[in-house]
Amino acid sequence: MSKLKVSSIDENGITKFGLCDDCSGEVHHEDFKPVVFDTIEEAEARLRECENESAREKNAQPFSLEEAKKYAESHYWKFASTYAKTAPHEYCIKRWLVEEDQLLYERFVATMRAHSVIGYFHGHQNMYLILDGHYYWYMPGPDNVAVDLINRTTTDSLEYRDGAYHYKENT
Repeated sequence: MSKLKVSSIDENGITKFGLCDDCSGEVHHEDFKPVVFDTIEEAEARLRECENESAREKNAQPFSLEEAKKYAESHYWKFASTYAKTAPHEYCIKRWLVEEDQLLYERFVATMRAHSVIGYFHGHQNMYLILDGHYYWYMPGPDNVAVDLINRTTTDSLEYRDGAYHYKENT
């Protein structure tokens, strides 16, 4: 699995420092923006923050499925308007949350890891947590970075076949 590391980046002849995937070399993004700093110290500090957050998430106690359902029901989910016609879903970004809710978010991620089933979206394998009419997933990232975005949609767009769940188009 890949990890983030600090790398120097040339931006129009100016050396900057970014958090980059050690396998692909791609600059990591947060809030849909590249994570780039003016100094190596700033980049290293952000990398330490990412690693601490990831360790906290990996050590989080999963919810029971009933607790996870209550958490998801009480949570704000933003409609992904960009995908309204092609793959309608909602999402939540961890940075939107206050610190206490971020800790609960980490428990929800731990629950997803503990209770997910295999699913496919256009041939791409995902792990889905299915709860009360919705399924939840996140896009895996580098190993030393916490999950920053959870998606969900209704189970109406899933079908079970060939031993796994598959996304149904045009539901």
